[in-house]
Amino acid sequence: MEHLAIMQQLEFSPVKQVRKKLIASENLVAELVCYEPGQATVPHLHPRQDEIFYVIAGKGTIVVGEEVVPVSAGSVVSGPLGVRHGIRADAGDRLALMFIKGPGSTGVPA
Repeated sequence: MEHLAIMQQLEFSPVKQVRKKLIASENLVAELVCYEPGQATVPHLHPRQDEIFYVIAGKGTIVVGEEVVPVSAGSVVSGPLGVRHGIRADAGDRLALMFIKGPGSTGVPA
């Protein structure tokens, strides 16, 4: 068993988003990504894994395929395998989210 206090893991950088592996097992990976206002992850896809995003703090937008979803703390969004998705923190907000997916996934850029 692993136990983490997520809020204590938050770390932000004005240079680029901060990504931290939280938990990794043979079947599952959970990572934390923290964005300063306006920072983003380029749209990409995972050919073999579904992905789940859980917003811990802040506000932003998650794009999945053609859908644009405004998110805030407590939001959960799914990204099906093979569907492009991207994330952006709102201009006035930091954004922290956790994503969970199978291990060994390599994002394919847009």
